[in-house]
Amino acid sequence: MITVWNTPIAASVDQILRDLKMMFYAEGLLKDQNNTGSDVMVTCPFHKGGHERKPSCGVSLREKKTPDKTYEAGTVHCYTCGYTADLPTFIKDLFGMDNSMEGFKWLVGHYNYSANDREEISFDFYRGEDGKEPEMDGDQVYQYHQNLRNSLRAVRYLEGRCISREVMRLFNLGYDPSDDVVLFPVYSRSGNVLFFKSRSLAGKHFFNAKDVDKTAAVYGLYQTVDGGIPEDTEIWLVESEIDALSLISRGVLAWAFMGSDISDKQVKEMIRTPYRRFVIATDNDEAGRKAARMIKDKLIPYGFRFFNLRWLADVKDVNELIQKYGDDFMGYLHRY
Repeated sequence: MITVWNTPIAASVDQILRDLKMMFYAEGLLKDQNNTGSDVMVTCPFHKGGHERKPSCGVSLREKKTPDKTYEAGTVHCYTCGYTADLPTFIKDLFGMDNSMEGFKWLVGHYNYSANDREEISFDFYRGEDGKEPEMDGDQVYQYHQNLRNSLRAVRYLEGRCISREVMRLFNLGYDPSDDVVLFPVYSRSGNVLFFKSRSLAGKHFFNAKDVDKTAAVYGLYQTVDGGIPEDTEIWLVESEIDALSLISRGVLAWAFMGSDISDKQVKEMIRTPYRRFVIATDNDEAGRKAARMIKDKLIPYGFRFFNLRWLADVKDVNELIQKYGDDFMGYLHRY
């Protein structure tokens, strides 16, 4: 935590600079960052087009005091071009905002939301009409996955939805025999399981986590980042986790919003990754087309690039398309 303009900001200078680097990844700004212990040296974004060979711009990690003045954490000084600013002014200049107050509001808006939004915590989760189960932990995730491996019925159900056994393992899918549901653990960007989504094998109903914000995560994002997938890889954006997993089972990387809407928190999660090439594969209905327009409106300003799809088959979503046409499903989609 640092203090800016006498206001605590719930982030470190290091974290803020890493987030800014991801936001400006397409432009190559702030690409090189070196923590010296007292400062973070970054490539100055204000001379040589932001692409100098060696980082010459220092951003102080902590408050510094001299006999004449106190400099807040986040004070910026470029030793090459002479640029000097406090952190809100640096944010203002980086984004081209109107004034430093806008830069200050950006810091507060990005980092000073509630503790539940920032801390990775374990939630109770809802898996049926009986309500909540005990708080989950790593042992629970492991046990549910073992249950799945031992349930031929659950495995066959997922295979029927075109999800391979290797993908079941990679995404730690689970099974709870007491409620007869398959479980889809949803991970935070840092690798903690936030909650489960569940699919009933008997009644074929989905159940969402109760009392948690499912719009705070993008399904599949953690596995992509953690797996070291190359940054220029194309990623398909879909609505449901089953859509995503069936694509991944056929070698197509995919993320899911777990609904027909993209939230501001999910936008932030995507911005903080280096991935910028996407195919919009939301559902083949009006809600899906509306979601596609919203995705582009929110992400194009951050340098994201998209392909659209025109459906050449009368099916609802990607998973139904794969179920119907198998490995030939690509032939029923036209990219543009």
